[in-house]
Amino acid sequence: MCGRFILKGSWAAIHQMYNLIHPEDTHRNVPPRYNIAPTQEILYVADVNGERRLLSGRWWLVPHWAKDLQNEYPMFNARSEEAHKKPAFREAFKYGRCLIPADGYYEWTKSPKDGKKDPHLLHLPDFEAFAFAGLSAFNETLGLFSCTILTAPAVKEIKHIHHRMPVILKPEVYDTWLDRSNGVDDARAVLNEHRDHELISYQVDRAVGNSRASGEKLIEPAEEPPSLFSL
Repeated sequence: MCGRFILKGSWAAIHQMYNLIHPEDTHRNVPPRYNIAPTQEILYVADVNGERRLLSGRWWLVPHWAKDLQNEYPMFNARSEEAHKKPAFREAFKYGRCLIPADGYYEWTKSPKDGKKDPHLLHLPDFEAFAFAGLSAFNETLGLFSCTILTAPAVKEIKHIHHRMPVILKPEVYDTWLDRSNGVDDARAVLNEHRDHELISYQVDRAVGNSRASGEKLIEPAEEPPSLFSL
C-alpha cells in the first residue's frame, strides 16, 4: 500500500518530467513536502482535452456519484488487479487515469525490539522523481477533484517491508496510461511497466507517523536502523 509519500523536487523537474506546456502550468511554485497524508491536497497530471495538465485534488478518491464525503472505507489506494471492476473506481479507471508526482514513499514494519511500527522510506536511486499510477474523479455535487494511488503485489525486492506496493510507472508508458482513447485492457497492461524493482530503502525516524510532522529531517536515516530490514 501507500499511506504517505514525499514530493521534494523542484517545479522545473516536474515541468520537464511531464512535458507540461499549458501557460497556467509553466510558472508555478511547488514547495517541498515530506509527509503527504491521505485526505490532503496533492498534485496530479491528467489528460484534459488532449493536453497534459497539472491539477490538484483530495488524496482520497470520491466517486462522481457520492453524495457526501464518506471516510468509512479507505479510498487513498486502489488495488490495480480489481479497480477496473469496482463501482467506486470503475469510471475513474476508464476516464480518469492520472500520474501522481512523487520522490519517495513511506512504509512500516513491526520492530523486533519493542513491537512498535518502524517507518521506512523507499525511493529510486539519487531520489530520482517518479510517477505513481493513479485514478482521478470529479464530483460535481461536492465540487471536488480527488484521486487515488494504484497498488499491486510487492516485487521481491521490497516484499520484506510490505506485501503491497504503489505502482511506479516507467516514463515511456505515460502517454499510453493517460490517453483516454485506450481501453481498459490496454491500460491494465501498462501497469506491468513499472519501476518498483529499482527501489531502495532505509529506516527513518518514527516522527513521520504523525501526519502533522514535516520538514526535511523526516527523510534522514534513523540513527539505529535494524539490520533485519536492510537491503
